[in-house]
Amino acid sequence: MSRNTAKNLGTVSIIGPGLIGASIGLGLKKNRLAKSVIGIGHRRVSLARALKMGAIDRATQNIAKGVRDADIVILCTSVRLIPEMAAGAIPSMKRGAVLTDVGSTKGEIVALIEEMKREGIAFIGGHPVAGSEQRGVAAARGDLFKGSVCILTPTDCKVQELRKVKSLWRGLGARVRVMSPEEHDRTLAVTSHLPLLLAASLVKTVGKGKLPYCGPGLCDMTRIASSDPALWCDILLQNRREVLSALAVFQKELDSLKSTIDGRWSRILSSRLMRAKRLRDTIVNGSNKS
Repeated sequence: MSRNTAKNLGTVSIIGPGLIGASIGLGLKKNRLAKSVIGIGHRRVSLARALKMGAIDRATQNIAKGVRDADIVILCTSVRLIPEMAAGAIPSMKRGAVLTDVGSTKGEIVALIEEMKREGIAFIGGHPVAGSEQRGVAAARGDLFKGSVCILTPTDCKVQELRKVKSLWRGLGARVRVMSPEEHDRTLAVTSHLPLLLAASLVKTVGKGKLPYCGPGLCDMTRIASSDPALWCDILLQNRREVLSALAVFQKELDSLKSTIDGRWSRILSSRLMRAKRLRDTIVNGSNKS
């Protein structure tokens, strides 16, 4: 994206400049993607840190004041608070502005915001599939989204509005994919929400007494178990139907694996492990990132 094209993003307001929000701000500033970046939050300390690190140009605790001049407003709070923040922002947004979010669930969020959306304001659901087990503005990085995927779930918007949000994420280095809110929630239940539960369950299965004997493999597999419990509780419960479905599929896989081991079927076991290895290798080698 050229710098002149990037300037077309105009003024961007970020509600919730934490890990994701401040990383967006840093990326926007670093790549000169916006004329101005405004940070909106309820904690003065976080806003001050975001200003100090250069993630935002201005800070305010007043949502109405913070969004009134914005061309794009990005909701970067927990999934539980996103609809509430949208309700606070929409009445003060100027006509032609675009509202988007970074929530890890989409079905419930999109439905609620579409109901409150007013004429002249577009909403495009979004989810950058990037992040860290760390939390807060201090962990923010301007290159956090480079090479990642950002899923957009437009339901009622114009082509130019979707193009603007696509430009934002592509400017931050992400590959944009478009799907329905329902498809998003089904997909992320398997690729993101289920792994969190498996990591947490694996740590509990190993137990405190054996953790000192764990190698890097277990550490790699369970890294996300260190993620913020409150944030993940909201995500898992908001997408509970798809999460339960993913758990049921995984339970069948476990039962089949148990039967294979119990029957000492070495060829079947080897074949299963080989198929898993090949699939994993395609992910690592990037053949699925076209």
